[in-house]
Amino acid sequence: MEWITWLTVLLVLVVAVVLFVRMMSANHNTFKKMGIDTPPGANLFGHFALGVEHGMFKCQTEYYKMFKDHKVYGWYDIRTPVLIVKDLDMAKDIMVKHFKHFTDRRVPVEHDAPFKDNLLTLKGDKWKRIRSIITPTFSSGRLKKMAPHVERNAKLLLENLRRKQESGEEIELRDACSCFALDVIASIGFGLDINTLGDPSNTFAKEARNCTNPNILLLVSLLFFPELRKVLRAVGLAVFPKKSMEYLARAVDVAIEGRRRDGSAGKLNDFLDLVMNAEQEDGEGTREPLTRSELHSLSIMLIFGGLETISTVMSFTLFLLAVHPDCCLRAQKEIDDKIGKEAPSYDNVQQLDYLEMCLSEAMRMAPPGFILDRQCVEDVTIQGVHIPKGMPVLVPIYAIHNDPEIWPRPETFDPERFTPENKASRHPYAFLPFGQGPRNCIGMRLALVELKIALSTVLQKFTPVKCSKTVYPFNLSKTLLKANDGLWVKIEARK
Repeated sequence: MEWITWLTVLLVLVVAVVLFVRMMSANHNTFKKMGIDTPPGANLFGHFALGVEHGMFKCQTEYYKMFKDHKVYGWYDIRTPVLIVKDLDMAKDIMVKHFKHFTDRRVPVEHDAPFKDNLLTLKGDKWKRIRSIITPTFSSGRLKKMAPHVERNAKLLLENLRRKQESGEEIELRDACSCFALDVIASIGFGLDINTLGDPSNTFAKEARNCTNPNILLLVSLLFFPELRKVLRAVGLAVFPKKSMEYLARAVDVAIEGRRRDGSAGKLNDFLDLVMNAEQEDGEGTREPLTRSELHSLSIMLIFGGLETISTVMSFTLFLLAVHPDCCLRAQKEIDDKIGKEAPSYDNVQQLDYLEMCLSEAMRMAPPGFILDRQCVEDVTIQGVHIPKGMPVLVPIYAIHNDPEIWPRPETFDPERFTPENKASRHPYAFLPFGQGPRNCIGMRLALVELKIALSTVLQKFTPVKCSKTVYPFNLSKTLLKANDGLWVKIEARK
């Protein structure tokens, strides 16, 4: 009888393995049926192992070259077939012409309150409603109202850098720029005045950074088995720290109630103020007002959408100027000529064309959004390629930004690529740091204003220079847009 028991156990194991293999590989024939090529080396987990081994940036560039003459190629993201779109005209069609077929983003992780109503992951009509309500918040007039919050925090950054300069301390730029970005987010999104570079352990900074650090085990589990979403939700497990999210939601509540109590609501001209009043100011009054949950999500969205973007672009720009002193000198001369001794502001930084060229070139080399994703919501054929409903589509921004046929010597920092003449000679979708179309980065204009004010404030008084820890060319991490060796410089006072 014992052998029957063991045989039963063995049979159950064999059946379980067969079912597991069938489940994991059920869609791995999709691109063959579609007549679309895929990179070699896929296994039971698709191309996941290739991504882990080589890193996402090397994978992007290597397979972009491998399929040089293809408009698209296929990639198996564990169990999910993902269409990679290389052709710029096709990318434009997806983002603009056929946007109605690609209104949604791929959402590997669904958020619970207080971040469930965020624009990054909302779909369909709910995304459209909230986007339409808050779009006016990023108009020129309202950005100008928010700019004093950025200017105040840029001066605070300057004071902190002055102390480090006087002590001769070497600075890791990503850390310093991250502190500045957090201070601006706290000010415009939560009504808080903090000084993270001076006090790195402040509660807001700790909780804001914590909320962007997922539980890796749960995240990977969901990537392999999306069916676990409901189970995790039922047992109260969250991929992103719930306590940190709740702290940020309470900060929004405290700010809102405080403003209503002391009569300052509508007078502070920060993001929270403008979003609270967006419905009343649009003059229509026909849409539902934003709920408290939506206000929570919009403020927290500034952390997810703005912290990494600002700290990445600002740190790489300053670093690249430090290792290219001729470009740095030219940017400083422009600031001296056009701004003089005035404090950088919303109005006067609009004149800084060369500084914007330096920013653009830094974003080309290290794009904050290095992958652009959309989800097909309705079957469509674009330029002869049939894309079925439900298929995720990715545009490999990092690879496009480093294509030598578009950008000669792409490893070289050359702001002249962004003169009006050179921009006009390229495909308009060859440079996509913030995406394009109706679902582009809604905070793009705020980010650019913030970056130009911060950079011009620093360069007006200081010069970043190479130090003993400077490593250039930089080597990017496998999974994050950060330099493995850091972005180290020293700060010298201008004479």
